Amino acid sequence: MSILLGAPVWYGNRPFKRTIEELYKLELDYFEFSLDYPLPDCMKHAEREELKSLLEDRGLKIAFHSPLDISVAHPREELADASMTVLKRCLDFSAEFQPISLYYNLHLHPQVSTFKLEDVRMQIKTKGLGRCHAITEIAAKSGIVVTVENDLVTLEQSDLILEAISAPNLYFTFDVGHAVLSELLSTVGQKKGSYMDYIEQWIEKCGAKILAVHLHDCCLTEKQDHLSIGKGELEFDKIFALLKSTSYKYLLIETFWRNRNKDEMDYEELKRNVEFCKSYL
Repeated sequence: MSILLGAPVWYGNRPFKRTIEELYKLELDYFEFSLDYPLPDCMKHAEREELKSLLEDRGLKIAFHSPLDISVAHPREELADASMTVLKRCLDFSAEFQPISLYYNLHLHPQVSTFKLEDVRMQIKTKGLGRCHAITEIAAKSGIVVTVENDLVTLEQSDLILEAISAPNLYFTFDVGHAVLSELLSTVGQKKGSYMDYIEQWIEKCGAKILAVHLHDCCLTEKQDHLSIGKGELEFDKIFALLKSTSYKYLLIETFWRNRNKDEMDYEELKRNVEFCKSYL
C-alpha cells in the first residue's frame, strides 16, 4: 500500500469547501479534521452532508483529530468524565464518515502541573489505560481506528502511551517534531545525544504500531516546531530513511508556519512541502 499524504484542516480554515478544493488541487489524498470547539456540534445536518458529498466527489478521504481541550486521562474523575462525554460525540460524528474515514487521533497526557512527580504519573497512567480500553471498545462498534499521539512529553515519561499502544486495537500517531522538542524543552541541553537519537528511540519502541506520522520542521536553537519543511534544522533524508522501517500508512504535513517568524502557511508553500514529501514516497 502506498503512503497517503494529507494536511490539517481546523475551524479557522472556513469556509471548509474552499479549503478542501485547495487541498484537492495540491493532489493530497486526505485531510485531518480537528474537532476543536465549537466542532462538531456546530455543523448542521446539511453541512455534514455537503462535506461528505464533497469528499466523495473529489475522491478524498478524511481523518479526525480529537479536541485539544479535553483530557480523557485526567486524574480528576469529574474532568475525565466530562471529556469522555465530548469524545463520544466526536466519535459519533466521525462514524458518519465511514468508510472514507481513516483514523481518529487523540492526545492522552493531561496538562497537569504535578505530572513530573512519579506517583502522579502512575495515577494518570492507571486512569488513562482504563479510558483507552473504553474508547477503543466504543470506536470498534463503528469500525473506527483509534490512534494516540506523542505529546510534548519525553519518551522516558511516556509510559502511558507505550503501554496503551501495546493493545492490539490501538495505534500510534508519531509526531516527529514533538519527539524532538519534548527532549529539548525538558533537558535544557543537559541530555547527551543528537535530536536524531530521540527520533530513533521512539521508532525503535513504537515503529511496529505507527499508523500515521505528523511531519514538520523544527528550529532546534529557538525550540520552535511546526515550521515549513526546510525552514528549520531537521535532516529529512535521515528521517525518511528511518520512517521506511516502520508500518506507517499516512503522512500528515502538519506545518503551521512558513518560517521562523511564524508567518502563516499559504498554499504555495504547502505545495512545495507536498512536492518535497512526494519525492520520498
